[in-house]
Amino acid sequence: MDNTKTSHKPRVAIASGTTREDAVRNAIELVREDILAKVRGNILIKPNFLSSTKTLASTQVEAVRPVLELLKDASLIEPSRFDSVIIGEGATRSTLTAFTNFGYENLASEFNVKLVDLNSDTYSHKFEILTQTRGIHTIDYSDISAGSDTIISVAVAKTHDFATVTLSSKNLMGCLRRIHRPRMHGVELGKTIESTGEVLWNKLDRYPLGMNFVMGLIFGSVQLSRYIQKKRHHGPMPGLLSQIRALSENLVRLGKVLLPDIAVIDAFEAMEGEGPGSGTSVKMGIAVAGTDSIACDAVMAYMMGFDPLSIGHFYLANDCGLGTADLENIETIGEEPSQHVRNLKPHSNYPVQIRWHEAWKD
Repeated sequence: MDNTKTSHKPRVAIASGTTREDAVRNAIELVREDILAKVRGNILIKPNFLSSTKTLASTQVEAVRPVLELLKDASLIEPSRFDSVIIGEGATRSTLTAFTNFGYENLASEFNVKLVDLNSDTYSHKFEILTQTRGIHTIDYSDISAGSDTIISVAVAKTHDFATVTLSSKNLMGCLRRIHRPRMHGVELGKTIESTGEVLWNKLDRYPLGMNFVMGLIFGSVQLSRYIQKKRHHGPMPGLLSQIRALSENLVRLGKVLLPDIAVIDAFEAMEGEGPGSGTSVKMGIAVAGTDSIACDAVMAYMMGFDPLSIGHFYLANDCGLGTADLENIETIGEEPSQHVRNLKPHSNYPVQIRWHEAWKD
């Protein structure tokens, strides 16, 4: 995994298609040489399975197939270049159920690649994050993701309740230890809830009713944390605002240890409104690809109707040099981004999201 940035403008490909697969394939072809210059060694293809059942909320096989086709063609030309290719994800619910429901088992068989549930991986790597009160905590992340030479993030374009949008860079939250993910929002659940929740989460992984109970336990604790913050600090939704700021900061901290080498964003059918799981469909008919994930995310955010630099984690990533979110410093190829701007309906938290920079001023 190479997070080194160069001084030239990153290139972001934009393409449309009559099908999801065509749109993704067309975008990839536009930056084919850029991608092939980066792929090597152990390759992790990282889809997004927020849901194990809802296709709108999760990466579909039609978006991953063109990536595998490219790697297959390249391996025929230079067989020694790749050591392994796996499709790995740590779903919010059941990764294995998602693999089955979305057709990944057939895809893996077709291309002779391995499917891996990152929720079952070992976690000997960690990084520091900030709590919503600006304390320090740590998060464990998957050894497979840490050991990958190339990470290809294949994401879905969706609005988000905390991050405004969730695209290729945020997709790597699925590489984190599942019970630690609320920490990215600055939330401290406590050892008892975390240890109990993790045991239940893993044991009930494939049982929908059991998972509903576990999710209620975890996210109920997140809501309680927000309520406590609201009581401690008077003002309009301070708990939510501090969690949005914490997530913005922590996504950049995540990016410093895990950042996609290659970004593919499927917006053939995007999600607007109450994303990332309960929004509604918007047919955009496009896909984006490139080797600067922040730049790809910024261009996609623009086409979704958002100013990239108004979004906390993009602004901070651009500011510290993790990637390029300033559209003036990004080269787009293929189709003209302005022709695909759709002004998606934001999440109902958007009035608070755009004030992310107001948190932590005291």
